[in-house]
Amino acid sequence: MKALKTTAAVAALIALSTAAQAVDLRLSVETPPGHIRNQAAERWAAAIHDMSNGDINVEVFPAGQLYNSADAIRALASGALDLSIQASPTLSRLEPNLSVITLPMFFGASRDDVRGILDGPLGAELWGMLATRGIEVPTGGHFEFAPNNTAYTVEPAGSYADLAGRTVATPPSPVVVAIMGAMGINGVATPRTEIVLQLTQGQIAGLGSVTDLTISGGRLWEAGIQYAFNDNAGWGVYIPLMSARAMANLTEAQRQIVNDAWGEVVGWARDAAAEELAGARAVNEEHGITYADPSDEVIAAMREQMVGVQDEIVASSGMNADYVGRVAAALHAM
Repeated sequence: MKALKTTAAVAALIALSTAAQAVDLRLSVETPPGHIRNQAAERWAAAIHDMSNGDINVEVFPAGQLYNSADAIRALASGALDLSIQASPTLSRLEPNLSVITLPMFFGASRDDVRGILDGPLGAELWGMLATRGIEVPTGGHFEFAPNNTAYTVEPAGSYADLAGRTVATPPSPVVVAIMGAMGINGVATPRTEIVLQLTQGQIAGLGSVTDLTISGGRLWEAGIQYAFNDNAGWGVYIPLMSARAMANLTEAQRQIVNDAWGEVVGWARDAAAEELAGARAVNEEHGITYADPSDEVIAAMREQMVGVQDEIVASSGMNADYVGRVAAALHAM
């Protein structure tokens, strides 16, 4: 009988210990349900739950229900939010160097070019810059969503000259706003949650430095977008993020699970985003969006013009010129 009581007591202690270690985490994204970012977030949450045998539960809050992107980034840095997946241009408000793949030297770059930079030592260095600001990137890193196009508009725009002087909403990145300005376009940094309202009220003439997936994922034809200027003007990526302060509250084993779980998801996220991008233009065209496709010569001329002012953009936005130079050298060597 004494042995049975001892066994029961040990079992109870183990149960209490397991219960004490159970953790609830919150993951915030700004995009609507069904978006590729949301799908990746949900898979990450599920992988964490499964790998922890249910001890770590992650609740995903979509569509800015918990935070818009700018507030989510601040909350991650402070420890008020545990996890998120954010777009590199938006995140560059905290760490300007995250806009490196948006710079003019990446106009016309390929998905492989982006991976060649971010999957190597220069990418690790970039994630390290973010870590000094209290936000960590798990093993596996980013996934690409798409190359940016200069503009998607309510009214026709068949050339760069047609876009000059128009006011467009951009991701909330000083670098993107500076790039738009150098192209003669009035870029206004705008949270994603405000775009539909601003379009429907006529406050903006379109969107700048966003992607086919931005339009298809948000069904922005319903808000008035009817035209696209297709020129591959730099790249953006989605980056999974962990709050360093929040992770410090977990056990070492739990932190490892959260980190490793992303490694189980990132391959799917990259493949799924590429597959979705392959059909995004057709989806947009099916919903009435007309594409302008400038010639390679026109795009090359704009790239040359913009590369000529890249150093000014880097300096004005607080980017590290030495780091940008090393990225440029690596990109040129590809």
